Amino acid sequence: MAASLCRAQYVLKLCEKHDKKELQAFCKTCVEKICSSCIKEEHNSHDWDLITDIVREKKRSLPLECQEIRTKQLPGLRDDICRFGRKIEEEGTRLQENKSVLNDSRQSYINRINQLFDDRVDEFEEKSEAAIQIYKGKRDALKQKVEFLDMMSTALDKDIDILPDHDILDMEKEMRDELEKALSYSSETYSSTTLFVPGQMNVEALEEMIGDIKSFSINEEYDIDRYSETIMSLKPVSDTDAFIIIGEKLFAKAKMIDRTGVEMKTLKTPCIDFAVLKNDTMVLTDYQKGIILVLTQDEDKIRTINTKPLRPTYISKTENDDLLVTLVDRGGYNLVSTSRRIVQRMTLTGKVLHTYEFKEDGKTRLFTLPVRKAENKNSDICIINRHDSDSGELIVLHKDGRVKFIYSGEDLDDESFLPFDIECDSKSHILLTEKYSRAIHVLSAEGIFLRTLFHHHLHPAVISLHGDNLWCGFFEGRVKVFEYKK
Repeated sequence: MAASLCRAQYVLKLCEKHDKKELQAFCKTCVEKICSSCIKEEHNSHDWDLITDIVREKKRSLPLECQEIRTKQLPGLRDDICRFGRKIEEEGTRLQENKSVLNDSRQSYINRINQLFDDRVDEFEEKSEAAIQIYKGKRDALKQKVEFLDMMSTALDKDIDILPDHDILDMEKEMRDELEKALSYSSETYSSTTLFVPGQMNVEALEEMIGDIKSFSINEEYDIDRYSETIMSLKPVSDTDAFIIIGEKLFAKAKMIDRTGVEMKTLKTPCIDFAVLKNDTMVLTDYQKGIILVLTQDEDKIRTINTKPLRPTYISKTENDDLLVTLVDRGGYNLVSTSRRIVQRMTLTGKVLHTYEFKEDGKTRLFTLPVRKAENKNSDICIINRHDSDSGELIVLHKDGRVKFIYSGEDLDDESFLPFDIECDSKSHILLTEKYSRAIHVLSAEGIFLRTLFHHHLHPAVISLHGDNLWCGFFEGRVKVFEYKK
């Protein structure tokens, strides 16, 4: 197309509104070519210039823009073609995994429900094929646009001095329109798939016994790209605002931002971690002093909870606004017989309700170094336990402290498993950020790995749910807000 345009003979461009007058000017306000009568009438107050003057400037600037498209935009778009290809492979692999789970479950059911299993397989194939076709369509469309942009930018760059003026403008507009469409594919972060969740054996409800096909999806709504250090803590206070801590420092001051990235205020009191409770109450951990501060959001002190000789690190709230606090002595990952590594449930007045430190035998340690934790909607206590700086596990306890299960990562092509933050949704699913897979692992309340929520080119660090919004802070300093659907 571009080559044929370059060889085309000059054709006088005439105005269809004013007796075929020559289009000699270009209205920058309306982004269209106009004649002398247009200038006097509907465009008389607009910003316009002669086409010859505009093209003279274009001949100086367009070659460089064309080079930038080829060197800066097209490589990323080609990477996205590969990304859609990987999505197709992942969806196909997930289909096989789900069918395997389904067929394994089938063996425990009686013959009269075999047809229900076959129906589920058909449904999986239909949904997965639909998803694959969507990704194929996006990949192929993006590939065509990349090929066209490459051809068009090369033609413009090569033949800018011999092309008719009007053709230069037309080709530039077509190139920019196609580039905008291509970049819309590149910036797309929507991800959706299906999975099979085995049900509980229940003779009264065969459908529930077989299990349901569930869908999870996230759709990016906001992207805050203004920080260069790791987002270490993130707690929404509303649908639009959140407190964050930036940087891997022992003490930092939390900032309140809105979901567009505007900083609204910075707390005066430094801390390692914090929790936001009801009635505008905040709880901050001060490792150095060995205290927990209970403040209003205006930083009026309500009370101080002394935890010495242990030191508080990470803190979270429960459903009824009790506190879950990680308490440690000094020493990092190096344990001795007197080392203390505990998680305590306490009230806002500091009354200890439960201490989680040992397994049921009362002797075996639960933790090497407990860090972040969350209470699930079913009252389970989910705790990230670090073995060292490069590996860890998720320990889920019943409310009374008995170990329910331990999750050490799904086989996702990486040997190391380093969980960083944890959240639980309204359906008791467990969401776990993991650094090396650059993903959020989704588990059932029983510890069954369901899927990764997304594989991102960034490394997710901290997450927090507020309603249908999933806030995510990344090691690279980005903050994103997603619509979270279950």
